[in-house]
Amino acid sequence: MFKGRIIHALYKKLLTLYPQRFRERLGESMEQTFHDLCNEQKQQPGHSFFLLAIFTATAIGIVHEHLLILVEGNVMKNMLTNPTSAAITSLILSLPLGLTFVAFMFDIEPLVKPLNNLFTIEGQQGDINMLGRIVIYGGLLLLPVAFALNLRPILKREGPEGKRRLYALNLIVGTAILLLTTFTWGGLILEEIYCLRGIRCD
Repeated sequence: MFKGRIIHALYKKLLTLYPQRFRERLGESMEQTFHDLCNEQKQQPGHSFFLLAIFTATAIGIVHEHLLILVEGNVMKNMLTNPTSAAITSLILSLPLGLTFVAFMFDIEPLVKPLNNLFTIEGQQGDINMLGRIVIYGGLLLLPVAFALNLRPILKREGPEGKRRLYALNLIVGTAILLLTTFTWGGLILEEIYCLRGIRCD
């Protein structure tokens, strides 16, 4: 019973990531449908797989709806004014370098070997190929852009009093991007300082 309440609470929270107009129109009916389906399936085998499929489909639907907003309207305007769209776009921009950094930093074996094969010249271990350079240097340049894009809705003043609003998703994404920027750019700058002082120069 307790587990069921947690699952329903998580699904309800997930629905809040839909664009506001979509959420107002279909949010309640989606929540009720999920509740009914869970009650029907909870005694059936494969209930966990069913829940995973529902959550995955909903997450894909959220991304799809935000992409529709960007495609149908003024793309730049929507990205700058819609907090969730700004957060998702920023996350997508920082994801290639972010995943690469996490994989190598924490030595995630299932990811490290394929990424090494993908980003290095065959037979020349340690020499980065063109794709690797695009991901690394392109990712480094995109990080400040992603951070600024994500921060824009928070800096925007709203209402007659011109107050700023804090959005939880933007704060979480912004903190993650800021940490990634600090570690990657900071590591690069430290490497250059060591090289200039003759301590270590790779």
